[in-house]
Amino acid sequence: MALVITNGEYYVVPNKKGGINKTNDITEAQVFSNVNTAAEKLKKHKGYLKGYYVWDTEGETMQPKRIRIKRKHFSQEVRKLLYQQAEGKCALCGKKITFDEMELDHIIPISMGGADEVENLQVCCMPDNRYKANILPTDFFNRISDIFLYQMDKKYKDDIRWKYCRGMIMELL
Repeated sequence: MALVITNGEYYVVPNKKGGINKTNDITEAQVFSNVNTAAEKLKKHKGYLKGYYVWDTEGETMQPKRIRIKRKHFSQEVRKLLYQQAEGKCALCGKKITFDEMELDHIIPISMGGADEVENLQVCCMPDNRYKANILPTDFFNRISDIFLYQMDKKYKDDIRWKYCRGMIMELL
């Protein structure tokens, strides 16, 4: 087994200062002896290695082997407590949801180094939880803002009221 870290195009290479660089030549890639060592490297450089995964170069299918993160299952009591704290509303859109519709979302995604703990959970509706996926809260906010501004520009591009409102919104962002 020869494990490397890649995004499908570039590979991780150690540099002389103890850090890492990227190369598109697989022969220069750092080879890891086990998945845990490679996962540690991914976690240590999670910002720089966003979108990278551990790959077994000797696998028969040559398909990427992504690391599966085992998640905790939170009890009904914990879920009820979070639901009550959120007053039965989605943390992302504010829509009222039933307890059965509720999903738990990791505020800081586990894949981005977030903890799988109650303090890192929020109550969400299913569509918003699926849309947010593994995005950091600031990136999610920026994405929603960009979508809103783009759609409003398309619909009201010639309306002077929208131009005024857009200017006000841009000052707030």
